[in-house]
Amino acid sequence: MDFRTKVNHHSFGVRVSALMLKEDKLYLAKSPKDEYYLLGGAILVNELTETAIKREIYEEVGIQIEVGQLAFVVENHFSLENTEYHQIEFHYVVTPLSSPNSKIEEGGQIRRCEWVSLNELDNINLNPAFLKKALINWDGQLKHIVNKDGED
Repeated sequence: MDFRTKVNHHSFGVRVSALMLKEDKLYLAKSPKDEYYLLGGAILVNELTETAIKREIYEEVGIQIEVGQLAFVVENHFSLENTEYHQIEFHYVVTPLSSPNSKIEEGGQIRRCEWVSLNELDNINLNPAFLKKALINWDGQLKHIVNKDGED
């Protein structure tokens, strides 16, 4: 069971995301609306976040990963389809142990995945947007980020 709850039009959840890096490129999924986003998902009740990121990446792109440092803990607040979301997110640096699939199925749709140069992040529609600057400027220390929809 996913670690999330919904009350009226408010949703709270805990999730993990993969900062899958290779040769100064970040592996991202791309929506049909040309929005790029990190692979990952909800943790399960009583699941460790490191276990969750391994499970999510295996489910999404079929590979094993080496989990590295926790880079960002994010309080993410946003609105989507008449629901207000508050998510606590753990963004881990991960290393792929083989080549990930270039497509994933999500919500009944096939989505493409690709390696994007860190230098190109500013030129794409990346969600969450704070990563455009935070990842390039990351100094290797754990950062706490409060991300509110509409604020950069």
